[in-house]
Amino acid sequence: MTKMSQDIEYNVLGCKVRVRPDQNDSTNAKAVIDLVNAEIQHLKSARPMLRDTDLAVLVALKMATEKTQLEDEYKENILKLEGSLETALQALNFEAN
Repeated sequence: MTKMSQDIEYNVLGCKVRVRPDQNDSTNAKAVIDLVNAEIQHLKSARPMLRDTDLAVLVALKMATEKTQLEDEYKENILKLEGSLETALQALNFEAN
């Protein structure tokens, strides 16, 4: 069996996407591709006149926006956690003295 025959192939807007399970988590790849395809289908049903290239750009922009928002939220939560830890440490230091 060759490496190519071990690849798992998916279709995204007519483009073949190949994943090698030994190099990537194929379950995660399938989940990502399913998410992209679901977003594409949602946009297609809402705006059937969009070209595939337009769909691809809109899905990419939507996912990039969500990624940026999640990163910002993560950073904000880390800063809040650091602040809470600093306050707790100060309180512990105050009680120890």
